[in-house]
Amino acid sequence: MLPPNLRLDFRKAEKVITYFIKDTVEKAGARGVVVGLSGGGDSAVAAALAVKALGAYNVKALHLPDKESDPVSALIANKVADALGLELHIVDITKAVESLLKLTGLSYDSDKVVRGNVKVRVRMTTLYSVANSENKLVLGTSDRSEWLIGYFTKWGDGAADLYPIIGLYKTQVREFGKYLGLPIEVTSRPPTPDLWPGHTAEGELGITYDMIDQVLYYVFDEGLNEDEVSEVAGVPLEVVKRVMELHRKSEHKRAPIRAPFKSFKDIS
Repeated sequence: MLPPNLRLDFRKAEKVITYFIKDTVEKAGARGVVVGLSGGGDSAVAAALAVKALGAYNVKALHLPDKESDPVSALIANKVADALGLELHIVDITKAVESLLKLTGLSYDSDKVVRGNVKVRVRMTTLYSVANSENKLVLGTSDRSEWLIGYFTKWGDGAADLYPIIGLYKTQVREFGKYLGLPIEVTSRPPTPDLWPGHTAEGELGITYDMIDQVLYYVFDEGLNEDEVSEVAGVPLEVVKRVMELHRKSEHKRAPIRAPFKSFKDIS
């Protein structure tokens, strides 16, 4: 259950988001969307809303595992696809990841973060290849929590044509999934990027999303400073500072086009 400050009118959110998806697709002259179903909550909710907006026949779902992926992810992705009336296309990206790593003198035994980022970018490249070939848009699955702390791969899951749930915090998305009637296996699963064995988001971050969302809400929605957030939210000050450090260090991800000036006339 969501805390009072994050409670959401899911019926209204569903209406606003489905209109956004439908309107974006129509204005682009596209024939629907392509979504990567990871077996996690964010992609499941995004896909469910796309189906409501466009119909299942206009939503193409792909699951993109590699040799390190947890088999449970595929099982859950299949269950979600079945619940939404989607055919799930499974594409193993292992060979593509191995080839890219080899080009730069790396392998699957190299740094796991570097390897993980390559996987995410290969997945997005695959989604765009399918989308381009079928005149569809790529549906982003990032949420507000991930976006604000930079917990996404630049030009990977941070690249898409539309982001239907990017205004919702991770904990809100989880409850949204329950409202939408998604399988319990996905709504109860801990956030799992699944980029290496045993990989979980909260394990890598060292902070729970319950805490992260409270910090982000009071800073970005209420305008409180770090000391005030710690007091009002009941979150240790060191955790508040850690969350805000993640935000500051990832600013370049949210503003990918960075340049010293916009036009040569600016320095004329």
